[in-house]
Amino acid sequence: MRYDDLHIAGLGWFHPKTVSVEEAVADGRCEPAAAQRTQTRHVAIAGPEDTQPDMAVRAGKQALVRSGHRPEDVDLLLHAVANYNGLDGWNAASFVQHRVLGRSGVSYEIRQLSNGGVASIQLAAAYLEGRPGRAAMITASDKFTEPAWNRWRSSAGLLFADGASAVVLSRRGGFARVLSAVTVSDPELEGLQRGNQPFHDYADPAQYPVELEARTLEFSDLMPLDESGPRRAAGMRRAANQALAEADTAIEDIRRFVAPNFGFELMRLSCLVPLGIELERTTWEWGSQVGHTGAADQFAGLSHLVETGAVEAGDRVMVVGVGGGFNWTAAVVEITEVPDWSER
Repeated sequence: MRYDDLHIAGLGWFHPKTVSVEEAVADGRCEPAAAQRTQTRHVAIAGPEDTQPDMAVRAGKQALVRSGHRPEDVDLLLHAVANYNGLDGWNAASFVQHRVLGRSGVSYEIRQLSNGGVASIQLAAAYLEGRPGRAAMITASDKFTEPAWNRWRSSAGLLFADGASAVVLSRRGGFARVLSAVTVSDPELEGLQRGNQPFHDYADPAQYPVELEARTLEFSDLMPLDESGPRRAAGMRRAANQALAEADTAIEDIRRFVAPNFGFELMRLSCLVPLGIELERTTWEWGSQVGHTGAADQFAGLSHLVETGAVEAGDRVMVVGVGGGFNWTAAVVEITEVPDWSER
């Protein structure tokens, strides 16, 4: 979808303290092979006081302040989460809405795994259609803790981290324009994260920790990896190419790519090879100091580029997301001015 008056007005994020992967290898938590394969150097790990919804509130409040908008300017809050939201039988999105916006707007929780944050751009844009001057907020927050997850071993391609991020999208104005956003899917690949596991009526602790790699190998009996791998790459290419076309932009004109905080090999196969780009053009160097925070990687990554002066007015940035299912989103963003909260 092409957009003519959709702006990014503010960004926010929160990461707890990080632990070095070298330290995790030394004490036996992380296998040396995983450290070598992912090349991730630090992982953000939340303490008990940093709950998933509370981290989202911190990121949302920062994004709102930076946006220059008031809570009453925001008509919609979308809260993306890939993992447990802190309590069964409860609406985390309403909690975040209440703490950040008071009684303004409406809120919905989005479950699109690691692509929940970026994919929500299109949902927010559709909601704001016909609402000139109004705004929407997207928050994303995830926390990967034992016994459900072993952040060091649950996935072969990345190390899981904890954190939150947020964005304020506005039809009034901002420091950047969203030129286009496209999501594509290939639902025949959903089994890559299901394997042959049976469904249950409730969460069964006997299944913990989640073993995503084992499920992928189970699914390979139905679809070989040499088929599912190229299809995952094709999904990324299709989303990116369509977003570029709708933004009237060539991939050579993209200054930086904001990508998921995957390990190096997964980043290479999921983003670098499909898009034909160099690692240096992505946010991987920064992301390797954080780890994969589920749905919250990209808005924090874009904020990092702006805060550090890595982008300037006139630059175009592509934000890409990948979620199990499988689905891919690509958004083309043009920086129109350097905000006053940038370090530059």
